[in-house]
Amino acid sequence: MNARIGEAAHGGNLRRAGIAGGWIIGGRLLGLGWTAALVAILGIGQYGTYAIAFALAATVAAPLDNPFGVRSLRVSNDRFLSERSARAILGMLLVIAGALLYAEVFLVGFALIVAGGEIAFNAVKSAALRDGYPNVVQRMDVVRQFASIVLGLGCLVLIHGSGLALACAFYLAPYLVVIVIAAARTIRARPVLPAPPREVAILFVDALALAGYIQGDVLLLGALAGPIVAGVYSLASLVALAAASLAQMYAQTFHERLRAASGHHSAGPATRTTALLGIVLGAGVAAVGGIVLASGLNSALGLTLLVMSVFTALRSATMVAQTILYVRGGDTRRVAGAVVVTIIKLILIAVLFRLGAVGAALACVAAELLLVAWFTRLAYHDQRSPVLGGIATTSEALS
Repeated sequence: MNARIGEAAHGGNLRRAGIAGGWIIGGRLLGLGWTAALVAILGIGQYGTYAIAFALAATVAAPLDNPFGVRSLRVSNDRFLSERSARAILGMLLVIAGALLYAEVFLVGFALIVAGGEIAFNAVKSAALRDGYPNVVQRMDVVRQFASIVLGLGCLVLIHGSGLALACAFYLAPYLVVIVIAAARTIRARPVLPAPPREVAILFVDALALAGYIQGDVLLLGALAGPIVAGVYSLASLVALAAASLAQMYAQTFHERLRAASGHHSAGPATRTTALLGIVLGAGVAAVGGIVLASGLNSALGLTLLVMSVFTALRSATMVAQTILYVRGGDTRRVAGAVVVTIIKLILIAVLFRLGAVGAALACVAAELLLVAWFTRLAYHDQRSPVLGGIATTSEALS
């Protein structure tokens, strides 16, 4: 009887993850359409300015938001509500600062509005993610993205002579709705910043390491091998990461159960299911690579996708282990390992870049193998992280 209940629960987890994956695919297609429209109407130069502004927004938002995001998965409910209030207020302040600077310094103003809007939006979505419903989170993301693209594209098409700044002003308009919703739904408890400072600092470094791991390779490869090679590798990476994100969505459906079990891996995804999911997702990326090779469109892209299919399988396991560790707490060893592996990955790319995108993909697979080994050891074979009352207490682990 209990086995049947467990199977049904896992079936529900897979269903939610599958729905979340569908929303992710929809969002990626919308993004590609918006990119094509910007390039076609404004030119590649203006699109480059837009891309730089978005990269700046991510650089600002990630380290500021990561302490809130990780802690929201594991702290007590009262603490979660208080930190959620502070998270929303931080986002609002950044949006206000960006609005004041937008007309004078477009890049900075745009970046601050996007960063603040996303932080406030993450505060709104945090309850659903905390309870294990990534499908709800992804749906909200796509709705906001759709509204932004419709408004931005409408500006470019209907307002004669509109440039990037005006189109982006329309694109940013839905964040005003986000701010109103955040104010109504999240600012209810007394705002409290994440603490203690050492934990916040580690989670800040965690976000920087992740940015270096996911985006630093493209930047380094572009500098060493040129934009064409970087573009091929970037496209293959996007496909591989999009596939691996399905495993992440699946793991996120276990947040509530993991929190109740103090982050013990037995309350998370079954290792057999994780392995099978990784194999299926990796095979999917390999199939895409095979199709590209057979079509003769771009042999370098096809070969890179075949190599990155191994990365997808490994990354799927990494994301599941990382979710368990996020909930459990005790970030020091996890983040230290991520920083070391990021450095190793960049060194490998510098050594193998003469092999082109395939060389970068090989470096990526080698680094991910190290990362999944370290995260798996911490998640499944190391239970030293202290707990209190069913909630992992990272502050004790760091003291």
